[in-house]
Amino acid sequence: MRFLLLLLAGASAAQAKGPKLFAPGIVSTEDDEVNGGFSPDGRDYYFARVLPYTTFPRVGVLFVTHLLRGSVWSEPEVLSFSGAQVYDTQPRLSPDGQQLFFTSSRPAPGKKARGLRIWRSQRAGQSWSEPEPMPEPVNSEESWNWGASVTRDGTLYFASDREERFHPQLYRSRLVEGVYEKPAKLGPEINSKFNESDAFVSADESILIFNSSGGGAPDNQSREGTLDGHGYQYPRGDLYVSVRRDGAWTPARHLEAGVNTEQDEGSPSLSADGKVLFFSSERSAFTVPSKRFNYAGLARELHSVSNGHGNIYSIPLSELGL
Repeated sequence: MRFLLLLLAGASAAQAKGPKLFAPGIVSTEDDEVNGGFSPDGRDYYFARVLPYTTFPRVGVLFVTHLLRGSVWSEPEVLSFSGAQVYDTQPRLSPDGQQLFFTSSRPAPGKKARGLRIWRSQRAGQSWSEPEPMPEPVNSEESWNWGASVTRDGTLYFASDREERFHPQLYRSRLVEGVYEKPAKLGPEINSKFNESDAFVSADESILIFNSSGGGAPDNQSREGTLDGHGYQYPRGDLYVSVRRDGAWTPARHLEAGVNTEQDEGSPSLSADGKVLFFSSERSAFTVPSKRFNYAGLARELHSVSNGHGNIYSIPLSELGL
């Protein structure tokens, strides 16, 4: 009997592993959520929700939710500077919690180009200052720039298509005496012939997690390791990780342990203590080829958290060998 109980306990522990849905019904809902990041004390979580309209760029709104007790989070609040008919997404805080970086399609003062730019807001007491676009050379009028993440010393990692339109790659810009240097493109350990974006770098610049996506149909080519689905695909991506050793990034490897699926995964970040990976995923009950649904089953899935819109998941880094 003791052996059977131990066996069942082991099976239960094995089943408990893998990505877990974060704050279902509060953060992860039947709507389309995009992962953001935590305050340094882990009690505030920032994220985005994309509205279901056919505009381009789409409309996105930034939210914050507060930890009440245990794993219970408050009803999300719209950030004071967000909520207009623009695309705001991927809010991430600096390690000291004093700056909030995010991506937006909002028009920049004195600029004509309407694309994606990296914006920054400064903490002002319990609120945030009116955001400003990051200056050149981080933002560029000839390219789209997005998905910023910053280290403890201010070094900025982000995606940009500044070298080839609609072919994003990852860049790094050092903060020297309060000024950002010209961004340097990361090497072949990170960047590939495919599309790299959504970079998240740990505060100590030791871990880099990012999204890599292929070209979609008709050739469906993608980076080695990416999980391919069936049917006529849109360009969708998986998450990859690289570790910094002796000042250099190791060749990026595909994240396993159930993080990646045949659907899209992106917008990674780490918990405040750096021990848990959070990310967005469009995983759902709908696959190609699909199982057969009756009306009640289809209606239930379409109006559930697992309907294929983005949700937020988490998994300990220890399960990923990190």
